[in-house]
Amino acid sequence: MTTLPSVPTTLTRFIFFDNSLRILVCISGAFFLAYFALCGGVMAGCRACGITDRFSLAGAFFAFASLCLCAYASWLTFSGIRQATSIKRLLDGQSLLHRFAQAFDETLNRDEFTVVATRVLSEFALYFGADALRVEIVEPRTGVTIEEYLSAQFPPPLSPEVKAHFLTRVSASRTSEDQSAGYFLDIANSNSNSLTGRQITTVAAAVLTPLGRIAIMLLTFPKPRRTFRQDEVSLLCSSLSGLIQTASDHCKRRNREDLERRLRHAERVQAVGTLAGGIAHEFNNILGALLGHGEMALQRAQEGGQVEPYLAEMMSTARRAEYIVNQILTLSRNREQERRPINMVEAIRDALPLISASLPLMEINARLEPDEECKLLGHPVELQQVVMNLCKNAAEASRGEIRVDINVDVVVIKDVQPLSLGLLQPGKYVRVRIADNGTGISPDALPHIFEPFFTTKAATGGTGLGLSAVHGLVTAMDGRINVESDCAKGTSFEVYFPHSTLLPTPINQFFETPKVTLGNGQLIALLKPHARDVALHEEKIAALGYEPVGFLEIVAMEEWLSTQKTPDLIIIDIRSLPPHYTACDIAAMARGASVILISHAGNENMLGAAIALRFSVLRGPLSSSALARGIREALLKT
Repeated sequence: MTTLPSVPTTLTRFIFFDNSLRILVCISGAFFLAYFALCGGVMAGCRACGITDRFSLAGAFFAFASLCLCAYASWLTFSGIRQATSIKRLLDGQSLLHRFAQAFDETLNRDEFTVVATRVLSEFALYFGADALRVEIVEPRTGVTIEEYLSAQFPPPLSPEVKAHFLTRVSASRTSEDQSAGYFLDIANSNSNSLTGRQITTVAAAVLTPLGRIAIMLLTFPKPRRTFRQDEVSLLCSSLSGLIQTASDHCKRRNREDLERRLRHAERVQAVGTLAGGIAHEFNNILGALLGHGEMALQRAQEGGQVEPYLAEMMSTARRAEYIVNQILTLSRNREQERRPINMVEAIRDALPLISASLPLMEINARLEPDEECKLLGHPVELQQVVMNLCKNAAEASRGEIRVDINVDVVVIKDVQPLSLGLLQPGKYVRVRIADNGTGISPDALPHIFEPFFTTKAATGGTGLGLSAVHGLVTAMDGRINVESDCAKGTSFEVYFPHSTLLPTPINQFFETPKVTLGNGQLIALLKPHARDVALHEEKIAALGYEPVGFLEIVAMEEWLSTQKTPDLIIIDIRSLPPHYTACDIAAMARGASVILISHAGNENMLGAAIALRFSVLRGPLSSSALARGIREALLKT
């Protein structure tokens, strides 16, 4: 921070000591000469020749010298007092600027900065004896005021003449004078170059800012005072420079923090975009299987053949997609995933058709003999995601013919075993080994392959999320990963999962369709934002044994409810509600009927109020089983 010219304490003491010593010597000499003039001169004159004229001449000389020394001592005393006052003033100014620098704390926001600046400028004006102060930051090329800072009481804006005066002086100083110097103007006597002998009421000072602009300060005094001396002008300009530098440092810090915040936001946006690309890739595999089985089902339907197997595969694949969506939502809500005992061989064999459909150019050699000991705690979709991502990574790393070997076995580790990623503690593990014949991983990239967004295939669209997702899923199941790579032989991933002694859950139980409880003709009012959604949900509700009445607008539903009997249940999609509509409005319209709200992303305020009013909340999109379960639970509340 730029401050007032510093005054070292040692130098100050030396100046005072030297000045005091000079005064003491002068006074002592004056007394000596005066005494010699009165006494010594008479005696010397008489003894020499007895002539009185010589005595008179010598006495007059010594008396004059004594008077000169007294005058010089008086001048030294007056000069010392002025110097002490100036130094004290300078030190007070340094102390004031130090307090100002502390006042502009790093945590101040823009509004707080304005309040602190007003208080600081008021103290600054009081320091110079003024009652009003104004600081304007002027762009020298245009003369336009960019920013202004005001004390509690402030004078009118700067006149164009004052701006022109300083702009002219600054332009001239760019080639001749020191640009760090300040500029002073006595506005009432601007045509005179003298700084003494006048009374002033308004003055202005200017300095260059660190950004090349001009800071002009206008001071008005409550009553006329003597004009500024040259040392006071220097003090005023130096103080203004220090004040501007302090404010500039704060603004630079705030701007840097704003830029850092924008950078972090941009990085988060980029990460979200990359994550969306990874999720889109996951769903692309699922959609490929859905489209393939759908095309086969259409072809068989045209031929009059059986389509149930293909429809069953489509439903199973869709449930896998639903589970991935639930994983994302669960991650955002920080809840634990449900894991049950599962057979690893069965889970991988169930995923092989999907892997083959997603990676048709890959040759998969899976030696998966039934083994009842390959049991662990997990979910088939998570395990299949691990295998799918490792196979996809192998396909992207291979050239020409792609071959992947998949093996599953149970191993017992007796001692702590070092892995490429951590340590493997003693115990019983289910090991999955996936090896490829690709180009391998370079030694420089190997330590970073599990880092989020790290990829060596950025030019071909790699996201760097596949192996990161594998590491996250394996770690969540308390597993460990070991990687061995050879550029000539390929890469081998060994994944170790803790062994479970519990009986495994069959794979079909994870994706089986739950039994649906049918209704008894209860009346249900339905509000959806689109006509096709109304028709689809009316068919679903009717198939579940209820009597639906669909609406596209809340106004139509309110008119129907006012003329008909109260329905057993009201289902409302939040997207159909106007922005001003609240949960209390829904409760007043329902008149005691049970209410189900279908939520989507956002609307947290509405959902919180709905839960407080004992509304049921379901997250869309809804399957028939989820809709049936939600309707059943809502009807049981009444």
